[in-house]
Amino acid sequence: MNNQDLEYRMACTEVLECLKHVPKTKVDKIPKNVIVSMERVKRYDYKFRFDTNKPINEQNISKVAKNILSDFYRDYWVNDTVRKMMLAKEKFDKNKTVV
Repeated sequence: MNNQDLEYRMACTEVLECLKHVPKTKVDKIPKNVIVSMERVKRYDYKFRFDTNKPINEQNISKVAKNILSDFYRDYWVNDTVRKMMLAKEKFDKNKTVV
């Protein structure tokens, strides 16, 4: 197993723990197969503790976990207008780094 796989598996563990502290109505918007896939690959020997005194954006989680949560926010939790703006910004940022 390479470092990237290990990092992704740890991020899945962190994300799944964070989702325990997100309203069920929001978690239910994430496709079940996504959650099941993350459950299958998470690290069972890695213990991540969610700090209930901090919001999700202040949790001590990996960059990969932050990216996954950001994707959930963009793809499942925001309205279409915000989603379009986020996708446009991502496209702009990607094009800016290519030049």
